[in-house]
This record gives sequence, C-alpha cells and structure tokens, in this order.
Amino acid sequence: MSGWYEKYYWRTGFKSRLYDRLTPESYLESMRKVVALIPDKQGQKIWDAGCGTGLLLLYLENAIKRGLIYYGSDLLSAGLNQVRTRARNLRVSDRVACFQNDITEAPVFKENSLDVVVAHFSIYTIRENHKRQQALKNMYQVLKPGGLLIVCCPSKKYDAGKIIDESCELLRARRGLLQMATKRMFFYPVTKRLGLDFIQKQLQSGQWMAYTREELTEEMECAGFEIVHSETVYAGGAYLKCGYKAIMSV
Repeated sequence: MSGWYEKYYWRTGFKSRLYDRLTPESYLESMRKVVALIPDKQGQKIWDAGCGTGLLLLYLENAIKRGLIYYGSDLLSAGLNQVRTRARNLRVSDRVACFQNDITEAPVFKENSLDVVVAHFSIYTIRENHKRQQALKNMYQVLKPGGLLIVCCPSKKYDAGKIIDESCELLRARRGLLQMATKRMFFYPVTKRLGLDFIQKQLQSGQWMAYTREELTEEMECAGFEIVHSETVYAGGAYLKCGYKAIMSV
C-alpha cells in the first residue's frame, strides 16, 4: 500500500473534491506571500510551474481581471482539470491557459517571453539534483531580462504538527474560533495523517528534497538568478525565495 500511495499520491489528491478543503491555511498563507512579491504591472505573463489544482488563481483573480495572463502547467492532467474548472468559476478563462508539462524538459515558452515564474512547492519533488537544476535553468531561459522567479520549497525543519498549529492560529485570526475549531476537529486530522505526515516521511527519507537556506540559494544562483528576497514560511518548514534575471548590459 505504501508503494502505491507514494506513486499515486498527487494524482489521487488532485482528483479528490476534498483536496482543497484539506489544504492547511499555512499553505495558503505562503501563496499570499508569493502573490505579494509579484510586481503590480499591466499585461504581465506568469507561468505557474507545477500548478497542481490552480489554487494560486484564487489570489491572482483581480490581477488577471486587470490584464495579467496566467499559464499553469503540471505533470498530472488530474490537476489541470481542476484549474480549468476554477478559471471558469472565477470567470477568467479567457486569460488562463494550462497544459501538461514536465518542467525538467525543454520549456514550451519562447526564450525571454515571461515576466514571472512561480514554482510553489513543485521542484522539491524532483529527486535528482541535475534534473532540479535543469528545471531552474528552463525557468531562467523563458524569463525576460528583469523577470522574477519565485520559489517555495520545504526546509529541513519541516514539521507537520507545527504546520497544523500555525494553520489553526491563522484561521482563528482570519475567520474566527468556530472555523478554526471545525477545521481542527474534522479536516486537519485527515490533512496531517494523509498529507503532511506522508510528505514529511518523503523528505526525511530523501525521496524528496528538504533544503537548507544555503542549498536553495545555491541551486537558484547556479541557474543564473540573483537572490533579491528570502524568508521563512510554512511554520518555519519552508523557504520562500525570489530570484532576479539580470538585465544584460550593452
């Protein structure tokens, strides 16, 4: 069973209607922080590399309606179906495109064509170092000079229990005691058992990459990025970094 679960974890999760409800508030908070780093400019093109079910659309809705163009890609088609449904529900389908894609392979975008790339909890599941590095180089290639890569990856301090505790505190502050109590009693036990504990096991075993701050910086710099922002998120269990593609001088 453990082998099957490991192989089909994401595919099963993306197909489940409960997937979004089980997402911890701390994870959503990290998405809010990602969006806060995106420059407020008209007509930008953003690639959500490893978009899952397209949760980032919830926080980009207003920007998309003002002209931002969103591209979402994922290795699994199950998540992309959810992205399309979400875009229709938000009435932004005309500015949202999604497609199946392996981010370690040649990108479908033209060189120097995008303004922002977001890799929110995506590259850490690539076990091989050289493939993660290739994914980052692909992102560098498609960004315009002056473009930004925003990455969020688990750290070696990833702790499922702390993520649940922080999520409850965030919910209490944002939505009140009743919402927090409902999630803690009925949803978050499942979130922890079927989701966060499994991810923590994968990180600790080395199946997926848990970073130190220096390791993530080094990988991004080796791909060509200049680090312009770094912070700890996800109850101290992840790093959020922003890399800049330098404008070449003439």
